[in-house]
Amino acid sequence: MLWKKRSGNKYILAAGMCMVTLFSAGCGGAVSEKPDVETAQTDDRAVSADEGESAGAETIAEILSDIYDEAASENTLGSLVTMRRMTARLGEHGYTAVDMENQIDMTGAERALAFCKAVEQKEKDEMTIIVLAGPGFHKYDLKTCDGQVNVIREYYQYDRNGELQKVNEAGYPADLWQYTEDGYLFFQGSYFSDQDFVLTASDAAEQTALRVLPLDETCRELNREYIRPVGYTRNNMFLADWSEEDFSSLDFYDVFDRFYPILYGQPMPYTANDAAETESVYEIPENIFENVVMAHFRADRETLRSKTVYLSENAAYQYRPRGFYESEYPDIPYPEVVSYAENADGTITLIVNAVYPKENTSKSFSHKTVIRPLDGGGFQYVSNKIISPEGDYDAWWHSDRMAEEERDLITEAEKEEINNIALKAAEQAGEVYKDIELTGELPYGSNIKEFTVEQCREVVSLLGRAGYVSVTDDTNMENYEKIEAFYAAYRERRDAMVTLYNVDRDGLVGAITLIYRDGRLQTYYVGIGWREGGVPEIKSTTVSDIAEMKLTDKGYLIYAHEIVMPHSSLRQYWRIKPLSDACRRLTKKYVHGLSYVNYNLLVTDWDSDNVEDILMPCMFEDIYRIATGENIKPQKGKIPAETYERIMMTYFPVSAEQLQEKCGYDEKSDSYEYDMIFSREYPPFGEVVDYTENEDGTITLIVDAVWADYNSDLAFTNRIVVQPFKDGSFRYLSNSIEQKELEVPKVTESQNK
Repeated sequence: MLWKKRSGNKYILAAGMCMVTLFSAGCGGAVSEKPDVETAQTDDRAVSADEGESAGAETIAEILSDIYDEAASENTLGSLVTMRRMTARLGEHGYTAVDMENQIDMTGAERALAFCKAVEQKEKDEMTIIVLAGPGFHKYDLKTCDGQVNVIREYYQYDRNGELQKVNEAGYPADLWQYTEDGYLFFQGSYFSDQDFVLTASDAAEQTALRVLPLDETCRELNREYIRPVGYTRNNMFLADWSEEDFSSLDFYDVFDRFYPILYGQPMPYTANDAAETESVYEIPENIFENVVMAHFRADRETLRSKTVYLSENAAYQYRPRGFYESEYPDIPYPEVVSYAENADGTITLIVNAVYPKENTSKSFSHKTVIRPLDGGGFQYVSNKIISPEGDYDAWWHSDRMAEEERDLITEAEKEEINNIALKAAEQAGEVYKDIELTGELPYGSNIKEFTVEQCREVVSLLGRAGYVSVTDDTNMENYEKIEAFYAAYRERRDAMVTLYNVDRDGLVGAITLIYRDGRLQTYYVGIGWREGGVPEIKSTTVSDIAEMKLTDKGYLIYAHEIVMPHSSLRQYWRIKPLSDACRRLTKKYVHGLSYVNYNLLVTDWDSDNVEDILMPCMFEDIYRIATGENIKPQKGKIPAETYERIMMTYFPVSAEQLQEKCGYDEKSDSYEYDMIFSREYPPFGEVVDYTENEDGTITLIVDAVWADYNSDLAFTNRIVVQPFKDGSFRYLSNSIEQKELEVPKVTESQNK
C-alpha cells in the first residue's frame, strides 16, 4: 500500500487495497444507528468496505503531512513533542487518537468510552482508533455486536522518501476485551501470519493496551524523569525492596549497565563478544564504575566492593556482560507514575504501576520509589518497595545475573572447536550454495533468494555422506544412530555430546550440539549463513538449558528449554527414526494442512451417513488450499456457490443441499459467507504411519497425531479412508479416531466466531 507525495504536501492513492472483510461476519455488517459527532465531522472515518479504509488512511496522511515534513527535516520524528502535535491535530479533526507508548492523553476518549459501553451492553457499534507509533501509525477499526468485538488493524509507515506505505494488516476477533477501572483498554487476538507460522508453526498473537482516561501531566513528567529511563529491563531496581540503609537486594552491575549511557552520553562499551568465541570479562577502572553508580545512589565504596568482584591489586571492578541466559522475555511491563507526594525532607515519593499488555493488566505490580532531587539538577534514588501484590511479586519475565556455577557446560575452547567443526561440515555442501543470490539483511535468516526444497535435501545428503547427523523438513534424518547413542548415554547418566545439522527452509544451517554433563542438559547452537560464492560463515551462537528430554518409541526426540525462546514452540522435536517415502507422500497429499483444533473433520467419527456432523464453514479455507494449492481470496467476504459446492462435493460425500443448510449459504447472492480460520496456538499435526490399498480402489490411512508441545508423538490415531480420482483430486470418505496419549480436542462452532 503506497501513497505518493504530490505538491502541497498531499498524498494520493497509488495502489489498491485488499481489505479483509472480517466485519461482515456475525451482525451482517450493520452499522450503529446512533449519531456520531466525530464521524459527521470526518466522513472518511466510516469502517465500511474497501473504499472506507483507503480513504481513512489517505486522509490521515493529509492531516499530518505538514507536521511530518517538519519533524523529518528536524530529525524529531517519534519525539514526544511531535507525537503531541500529531495527536492534537487528529483530535481537532474528530479522531480518537493516542500514542503507542501511552505518554499523551487520548483525544476523543469519550468515543472510546461509548464503544466500551456498547460492548458491555451487547449493542452494535463501530469506531476507529489511530495509534501513533514513531514514523507511522496503527489504524484500528473496531466493530462490536452481541458483546463480541472484531478488529482490523493496519500499520502505515513513512519511508525515507516521505512516502506513506501500508506495512501490514491483520484481522481477528478479540478473544479478550477489557476496560479497567483506572482507564485502560486491553484487547487481544490471533491471526495467521506466514512469517510467524514459519517460525512457530502457530498463529501470530497480538496484545494492545491503550490508556483511555487522562493522567496528571506532572505524573507523566516524573515518570519520564526518574522511572522510565531505568524501567524494568535487565535490572531489578524497581523489582526488589531496598533502601540506603540496606542495598543487599540491589544488583549494582545492572545499575552500571543502565546509567553508564546516561552519565557518559554514549553506548555501553563493555559488551559481550559479538563473535561469541570467547567469554567477555572486563576490568573496569574503579573511578569509572564508582562514578556511574554513585551519581544516583548514596552508596559508599565499601558497600559497592562488598557486592561486586573488586580487584584491589588492579584498582578495578571485574565485570561480565549479561549472556544469553541472563536475557529476558522481550515483552515486559512498562512503568506509569500514578501519584506522588513531596515530603518534608525534600524527597519525593512516587507510586508507580507496572502496565503489562502481555498480561492485559494496568497493574501487574505496584512499587513505591523515593527520589531525592539535588542542587544543580541531579538526583538520587533513596529506596524502592513493592507495595502490591502482597508478598513477593513473580517477575517471571525477568532474569537475574547468573552465578559462575550456573553458566555454560562447555568451555570456550570447546565452543571454538565446535564452531570450527561446524564450518568444516558446512563446506561439504558449499557446491549447493555456489550460485546463491542474497537479498536483505535479516539477522535470523539466511537472506538467500529462492532456496528450494530439493536444495535443502541435497545439503542433508551431502552432510550425511560426510558422516554428520543431518535433517530438514519432511526428510529422513541421516546418521540418526548417533542421536540414539547420545540419548542412551544420557539415560545412563554418562557425559555425552552430539551435533545435529538442521537445514532450514531458507538454506540456513543450524548446528545444534546436545550436551549432557554433570547431570545437566544444554544445547549449543551455531547458526551458519552463507556469503555469495558458497562460503559459510557463523551468524550467531546461543547456549540454552534443557529442562527435559525424551526419545519416544516411535523415534521422536522431544525436549523443552528451561526458558522458552521468543517466537518458538513450547518444545523442540525431530523425527529420529526414518519414515517410509510412501507414508511421507500420502501425508503430504491427504493429511498435510488439515487441522485437529479448528473444525471437526479429524476429531469426529463420521462417514457418508453422518457427514453433516463435520460441516463447518471455516473448514473450506483449508480444503480450498488442498484442492488448488492456493490461499482463498474471498470477494467482499463471499465465496461463489459454484466454487464452494464444486470443491466440497468433490472432497466429501455431500450434496449441495447439505452444504447450503450447514455452511452459511446466502440465496440472494448465490454465495457462501467466508468464515476465516483463527487457529489455536501449538496445534498437533498428523502423519501417515501405515496404509492399506483396498480392493475397491480406496486407501485406508493410519494417521498418528504428533503434538510435540504436549510431549507426545502419539496423541491419538486416525483411520481415514480416501478415494483417489484420476485427475489427481480425491474424496474423504470417512474418519474414525482413537484416543491414545492425550484427550481428543473438542471443537465447537463458537470457537471460530
